[in-house]
Amino acid sequence: MAEDEGLQTRGEPISEAGLSPEQLLQGQQRILEMVAGGENLQRSLQAIAAFSEACLPEMLASILYYDPYEQRLRRGGYGQLPDSFQEAVDGLVPGPKAGSCGTCAFRAQRVVSEDVFTDPLWDDFHDFCHSYGIRSAWSSPLISPNDQSLLGVFGMYYPDRRLPSPADLELVDHMTHLATLAAERHRRDEERRRQAMEDALTGLGNRHLLQTQAGELVAQAQHAQQPLSLLFLDLDHFKLFNDNFGHLLGDKLLLQFSRQLKAFLPTAQLLARFGGDEFVAIIPEPSDQVSERLHDLLRRLDQDTLLIDHVRARLSFSSGVVDLAAVNWNFGQAILQADTAARQAKESGRHRIQMVDAAQLTAVQRRLQVGKDLEDALRYGLVHPHAQPIVDLRTGAPLGMELLFRTRTGVLNGIDPQLCIHVAEEAGLIDAIGFEMLRGACRLLKDPAIASSDLLINVNLSVHQLLREDFPDEVAQLLAAEAVDARRICLEITESRWLDPDGPSRVLLNRLVGQGFVLALDDFGTGYASLLLLRSVPFRHVKVDKTFVQELEDSDEALALCRAMLEMAKAYGIQVTAEGVETPQQRRILEELGYIRCQGYLFARPTPLEDTPALLLDMQRQARRSALD
Repeated sequence: MAEDEGLQTRGEPISEAGLSPEQLLQGQQRILEMVAGGENLQRSLQAIAAFSEACLPEMLASILYYDPYEQRLRRGGYGQLPDSFQEAVDGLVPGPKAGSCGTCAFRAQRVVSEDVFTDPLWDDFHDFCHSYGIRSAWSSPLISPNDQSLLGVFGMYYPDRRLPSPADLELVDHMTHLATLAAERHRRDEERRRQAMEDALTGLGNRHLLQTQAGELVAQAQHAQQPLSLLFLDLDHFKLFNDNFGHLLGDKLLLQFSRQLKAFLPTAQLLARFGGDEFVAIIPEPSDQVSERLHDLLRRLDQDTLLIDHVRARLSFSSGVVDLAAVNWNFGQAILQADTAARQAKESGRHRIQMVDAAQLTAVQRRLQVGKDLEDALRYGLVHPHAQPIVDLRTGAPLGMELLFRTRTGVLNGIDPQLCIHVAEEAGLIDAIGFEMLRGACRLLKDPAIASSDLLINVNLSVHQLLREDFPDEVAQLLAAEAVDARRICLEITESRWLDPDGPSRVLLNRLVGQGFVLALDDFGTGYASLLLLRSVPFRHVKVDKTFVQELEDSDEALALCRAMLEMAKAYGIQVTAEGVETPQQRRILEELGYIRCQGYLFARPTPLEDTPALLLDMQRQARRSALD
């Protein structure tokens, strides 16, 4: 713009514009240190704006940061301009007539308005200029040297009409360079944070985003007593699609579905890809409304097919929905239950939505609390094994004993030990518990009375331990350190589908037998064991599950099964123990069937290890007296 009469100009050197060369150098050094040190963007830009105003005392500086995702200018740094000015320009959308800063961002070029009241760029902002005493405005873009993208705008305002002199432009370029360094550093940091929080394929959030933000959303909703629901969604048959058409088409299908999901859940506060074909959303609505919305999406997917590179795909999903307002729990608990509900929906036939009711939430919380209590028991040495004798049904004399998991902590008293074991497996604590039980067996076997006998100590082995290749080596090291003979320990393995006679478990079990351990098949008769398993794995004992024993008095079927299991085990030379014997009538029936080894409350309740030698001695005395009578 041409200079006219009355227009004031500034032509003095920078060194004479308010700061000495030494002060200029010191100020620049301080700003560079702030940027290099990763200082907050607003603080860095604030320092640059104040430094600029010190260089040109009549000027007011404004530095705006450009948000590329919202495509708006955001407040950055200001010198003497009031807070109301900062709030007024925050969120300015770049455009062809958006003042000097908005137009500068739109053009990505310097814009100089020597008189804002005659410049058409400012036609919509005259009242604004009157409010803040602005007569002329110059704006320079902050351009990334790496990709030439817009980073922000440096604005300079004066109370009178003027054009920039060469010295002014030199200063503006200098300050713009400093502001560009700060904005570029911030942009890189933001991009790294965004990538850390964003799923690379779908652009949705990722698991890290869930971990960092979901807990706060849940806490806020619970504090405000507002509805909030969590949904966990798992695509049906996605693996089949991947296997048939390849991962490239699978990725494209996930991308299209994520867009549909985002469009169908516009109110979601957080929407993320949890992993693979799993998605999670947090929505500020009651769970029944979220469920209905998901049913609508399922109906839409039933009607439409996706076209992926000439391949037509019909999608469906299984989902679990949790009402986060139902009970006071954290996000980790909620995501576990939502995931479980989604898997239950998939196992029930897919294409379903499983609501999580209050009873289920209570059960999950109970299991989580049990897991925490178990972890504390292990951490503070509160595991307290008990022993229950295995007796000779004919004499009552002890033949061995089984170690049972118990703790000294009162909070676990009354909790079903089987529940504790299941929770320990889920929480990854079962190995630690298993080794505590083995150490308990070693303590018993060091007692003089037990060491001099031929009693076996039975210790339960979890399937999780059974599937670990290094387990036999770790057990051998423990027994060597305790100077205990493996032949005195019987490992009880629960009958389960993992006991594949041709699988890796058979190899590991044979390794344990080679080390001297005795093997027992626990819970025999519950449905998985086969003759092939008994032939391929050298079990010396089987234990008939207590459910059959407890039905002996009322069920002919249980009677027949107990007889058949005894005969089958005898055919293989395997000893049989009946578990859960509680009544004299059950004892009489078992004796008539030919059972010798039994275990249950009728003979003895589980006893702390320190009291076990005395119990065994007392049982032996009673057996001798009975024999004499």
